[in-house]
Amino acid sequence: KQWYQRRVRGTYSLKNALQKLGYKCYHFEDIFTTPSHAEIWTDYITNKADSGKPPPFQDLLAGYDAVVDFPCALFHRELRELCPDAAVLLTQRDTNLWVRSMTDLLATGDKLRKYRWLLKYFHSQQLDQFIIISDFIHKKAFGKMTRKELVSSYNTHNASLAADPHVTVMEPKEGWTKLCAMLGLEVPRSPYPHLNTKAGVLRRHVVKILVKSVLLWFVLPMFGVFAAFYTICV
Repeated sequence: KQWYQRRVRGTYSLKNALQKLGYKCYHFEDIFTTPSHAEIWTDYITNKADSGKPPPFQDLLAGYDAVVDFPCALFHRELRELCPDAAVLLTQRDTNLWVRSMTDLLATGDKLRKYRWLLKYFHSQQLDQFIIISDFIHKKAFGKMTRKELVSSYNTHNASLAADPHVTVMEPKEGWTKLCAMLGLEVPRSPYPHLNTKAGVLRRHVVKILVKSVLLWFVLPMFGVFAAFYTICV
């Protein structure tokens, strides 16, 4: 198997690029769209993370052959030990763009907390799971860093990975050319995907939760009442 992890902006685009190449890729979004995964992550964070042991990747990543994004990227060393022959890709973005992306993500999380009372009315368990997981990512990756410290940490981290001969460094503009060269695959005819930021993915997921919940709590019950009323009257 080959695993890809990164700690920078554009993971959703990379996930879609890998999927276009035939890989099944694990992304932050998959935690909430794959049955039981949110439960596995929250159980690990709540009961086992302090022990220093890594998450149960053998269970979480069964059936996947690529991985991007947080929280898996926090354990890139453990993943490389698990799959020593893996190809590792580091995509480098402008530092200011990356900081802005992370700031937007954290701001979105803060907005969710502000309206937590409303969201919990619809879908309390998944919201609580998201908050637990995002707080873990924030604490482990950034802690209480100032912007200056965050920039320094980002640059130092990227420099250390770029110096590793087993890591391939890619800039976004290189797209298919660099990615396919690393994998030994032909370049697709379709353009390299440039999709939403992580904050955009998060907002879209929350909207999905709300739409699903509105259907469950209001539309379907009202339809049932209408059907029953129609049956009685007719």
